Amino acid sequence: MNKVVDKLPKNMLGSEQLKKELNACVWSELIEPDAFEETWHAIMKRYGLANNDWFSSMFASRRFWVPAFFRDFPMSSLIKTTSLSESQNNFFKRYSKSRANLMKFYMNYNHALETQRSNSAKLEYYDSTKVPILRTELEIEKHASTIYSGSDYNAIQEVIVYACFSLSCATLGVSTNREIEVYNVKDKDSNSWTVTYSIGDDTYFCGCKKFERLDLLCSHIFCVLKYKFVKLIPEKLRGGRWLKSQFVKLIHGGFCDDQEIHLVVDKKKIAFKNLYALFIETTQSIEGNIDQINAFAAIMEEGKKQLLGEGVILSD
Repeated sequence: MNKVVDKLPKNMLGSEQLKKELNACVWSELIEPDAFEETWHAIMKRYGLANNDWFSSMFASRRFWVPAFFRDFPMSSLIKTTSLSESQNNFFKRYSKSRANLMKFYMNYNHALETQRSNSAKLEYYDSTKVPILRTELEIEKHASTIYSGSDYNAIQEVIVYACFSLSCATLGVSTNREIEVYNVKDKDSNSWTVTYSIGDDTYFCGCKKFERLDLLCSHIFCVLKYKFVKLIPEKLRGGRWLKSQFVKLIHGGFCDDQEIHLVVDKKKIAFKNLYALFIETTQSIEGNIDQINAFAAIMEEGKKQLLGEGVILSD
């Protein structure tokens, strides 16, 4: 798509409408292959590009690069090959040099891995100590705050707020039989999506296929969950990639089988963990600077005297 400008006839170079329509057609993850092909042909015909060799060759290889053909493919961890190599090169450049011998490379490689493990451990620690700020009184948002990590919870929170409070996202109708419930849901783009709930195995499926593709729930399913007064995100809809580590223990809430969320915040525990986190962050940032280490130790010693007094012996 970066080559489109070079391949367009000169009389169409300034056509912003063509570029807008072409991008909307190619990059949409919400249309099926048939819809993509129909829209593509309409654009080619409208702008007289049906016989253009380059556009014809791009259409011939559409199954290898157009997102519409990957709607059923799990893409939560997929990045382009070139992006992967560029990311790796950028990372290891910080720890190695091109002329390093094998021994130095091995040592630098281990150092790089230790850094990654340290960063991962730090993120898990923050996950266990940070109390998410809730934007609603919904039980399902409280539940999401206990299972999703960091920025992933923020993304889920936005979807929940939109699905449950926006007038542009609503359940238009529902039809049921003994085994299946079918919901018709509209969104902000005036699209209509079908969400199917299988009663027998307690599973949900949405026509947008966002969950299958990214392991993140869409607003359409959240809209149905709200309609059904579901308080907890069903286990089959939680995904795996975006969840908190199994080693992270919750300090700000939990849930039980009766679908009641209990957010009993232990303020004393939270305050202590925040204090500990501040201590760890400070010591890591001054590591290697003896003057700052001594200064920090003196500050702590003075603070201890002010809080506890002289000669206080702490019990075990």
